[in-house]
Amino acid sequence: MVINVGLLFTHLLLILFTLKFNLELKVMGAFSNKNKGVQGVREHVFQVTARDIKRFAQAIGDTNPLYVDEVFAKKSSFGAIIAPPLFCQVMAFEDVPVEELPADLSPIELAVDLPVNRTVGGSSKYEFYQYVSPGDMITVTSSVVSVEQKQGRNGMLFLVSVETRYKNQFGERVAKEVATYVKK
Repeated sequence: MVINVGLLFTHLLLILFTLKFNLELKVMGAFSNKNKGVQGVREHVFQVTARDIKRFAQAIGDTNPLYVDEVFAKKSSFGAIIAPPLFCQVMAFEDVPVEELPADLSPIELAVDLPVNRTVGGSSKYEFYQYVSPGDMITVTSSVVSVEQKQGRNGMLFLVSVETRYKNQFGERVAKEVATYVKK
């Protein structure tokens, strides 16, 4: 199943910060219109809990008993609670101390050396391969696959594309996301 998620639902848990710096956006010679492979791969492991799944389902207003009712879910063909597909958003970003984040306070997975002071979600395309359940250990692997420079109405902006892959403790694919973020 492939789901395209637009601006409204891109990165439910991504907190956006704006810094109050008067930073003149200059085009740096190091960036062409398409700069492939600008960052190495980041990887972390996320342990899925029933509590995390229930809280996410509550946050998005989804009362499907497969997500929140352990008795119901145990009797289902899944045999346990499962996570909604977009639960991947909970696992996407590594939990790092604030002082390790980029200057624009975007997730560490989006750390690209650019003259910017804020980041917003642009779009996401998902592929889901199987459900996630409590107890799963999900290895999340993210890499910046491209940076595209564009002239916006209010100055230069950069479109940063990130590919994130999710695998369970058995090495099986769970999901894949390709997301584009706007840095300006």
